[in-house]
Amino acid sequence: MNTEDNDIKDLKDEPEVIGEGSPEIDDNPKSWEQEDEWKGAADSALKILQDDDDSEEFDDLEDLEEGQTQSIRTILITGARGNIARKLRDAWEDIYDLVLIDAVADDDDPEVIEADLSVWDQNWVDLFADVDTVIHLAGNRDEFSAWHEVADPNIDAFANVLNAAILNEVERFVFASSNHVMGGYRDIEDIPITVDLPPKPDSPYGGTKLMGERLGKASADAFGMTFLALRIGWVQDGLNDPETLPDEWARLMWLSNDDMIQLFECAVEADLGDREFLVVNGMSNNSGMRWDLGPATEWLGFQPEDDSNTTLDDVTDVV
Repeated sequence: MNTEDNDIKDLKDEPEVIGEGSPEIDDNPKSWEQEDEWKGAADSALKILQDDDDSEEFDDLEDLEEGQTQSIRTILITGARGNIARKLRDAWEDIYDLVLIDAVADDDDPEVIEADLSVWDQNWVDLFADVDTVIHLAGNRDEFSAWHEVADPNIDAFANVLNAAILNEVERFVFASSNHVMGGYRDIEDIPITVDLPPKPDSPYGGTKLMGERLGKASADAFGMTFLALRIGWVQDGLNDPETLPDEWARLMWLSNDDMIQLFECAVEADLGDREFLVVNGMSNNSGMRWDLGPATEWLGFQPEDDSNTTLDDVTDVV
C-alpha cells in the first residue's frame, strides 16, 4: 500500500469533529411513534377540558331551568267560586299554580275542592302544604247580615284558614278585608279616609273584617308570616260597569276588574322587606274620592288606571 492510500485510510478512521457553533446532534432522537403518542395525549387532555366546560354549561342550564320552575308560585284561594276569585282565576290560570277551595262544589267547575272551612278538618288543612301564598276570600259578603249569620263563615272560617297557613309555614297571607271597616266615616266630615284613622265598622260584616285584620297582625308578630289586608272598595259581579253603581258613595270607592287584579298581583309579588303586616285601601283612581291610596302605591306599587267618572268605553279591559 502506498503512502497516499495510508493517508486516506487514516482520514476515514479519525472521529468526526463538531466545531463550535455547529448544531448538536441528539443521541436519542424522538421517533415518529413517540411524537404521535405525545400528540394523542395532548388531544385527550384537551377533550377532557372541553367535556368539563360542556358539563359545567349543562349544569348551569339545569340550575337555570330549576330556578325558573321554582319561581312559579303556588297560591291557594278560598271562596274560589265567588265574584273576585273567578276574575283572579281567569287572569292567573297560566301564571300561578292554583289550589282552589269553596264551600260549595260544582260539577261544571271540577278544579274546585269542596270544604267547610268553619270546621277544622285535616283533609282540607293538608291542602295548604307547599303553598306560597293564601288569598282568603271566603265568607258571607252580605253587608246587611246579622252577627249570627257571619260568625261561622267570617270568623270561625277565617281563624281556621289562618291557623292552617301558620301550621304549614305559608309565607304570605292576603286577606280580603273591606271598606266596611271604615264605613262609619261615610257621614262624618269630609276628611281623607286613611288606614291610620281609628276603625269605624258600619256593620257586623265590617266588624268581622276588622277582627281578621287584628288576628292577622297578631299572627305576623308571633310567627313572622307576612300578612296583608286589602280594604277592598266596590266590586260588582261580572262586567262591573261604573254606570250601574248604586250611589255616589259606591262610585267614589269603585274598584274596576283590571285594577282589582293588579291590586292582588301586587299583594302577591311586592317585596315588603322586613315589613310583616300591612293594611291598604284598594280602590280605582276615582276622581274626587276620599280614600287614600298612598300606602298601596308606596308599599305594593299599585297604580290604578280606571276612574268611575269615565264611561265604560274608556275603562281598560274588563273581565
